[in-house]
Amino acid sequence: MPEPARRVPYRSWPGALGVLAAIGLYVGGLMLWDRSLPAGSALASGQTVEVGPVRFLPVNDWWMDLSRTRAGQSLVLFRGRHRFVVSVGPWTGGPEGPARRQRRLMERGQGLRIDGDASGFFNGWGLQGDTFAYYGARVAGRFWQVVDVRRRLLLQVDCYGPNEDLDDVLQDAREMVESMDLDARS
Repeated sequence: MPEPARRVPYRSWPGALGVLAAIGLYVGGLMLWDRSLPAGSALASGQTVEVGPVRFLPVNDWWMDLSRTRAGQSLVLFRGRHRFVVSVGPWTGGPEGPARRQRRLMERGQGLRIDGDASGFFNGWGLQGDTFAYYGARVAGRFWQVVDVRRRLLLQVDCYGPNEDLDDVLQDAREMVESMDLDARS
């Protein structure tokens, strides 16, 4: 019986090292590119901001979080570790449903405590809905919600962050909610 042919060993480490270097350059390049892009954008003073059919006037010293903002759907503003989130979406139910669902989500899903019952709010532009305060071990905030059944629109505004300077931040949030209105687009 003939002896089987011997396989000649070859070196695989140069190819593996080349592949590893290419992956390292690719990932490292993406990380450098990500760091070079700004996380936020300063908002022009006195300029109205639009999120879908909702528009409002941001308070000074708030920045737009570019990575979390989605055109026509949501806008995230930040100042330090505090956030002001405006979300707009379709709603096909009645006016009471989303408020109860949001409270349950915060209480059961996020472990937050709701401070009292939801109360109604009405701003100078005719926007009306429900609002409630909430708190947890590391975060506290206030939530506003508007349901426009005629337009089939749900507007949610959430202002939250750590307890330090929360009163000042909530005052800014109230000013921004007070300036909100639904423009002619539907």
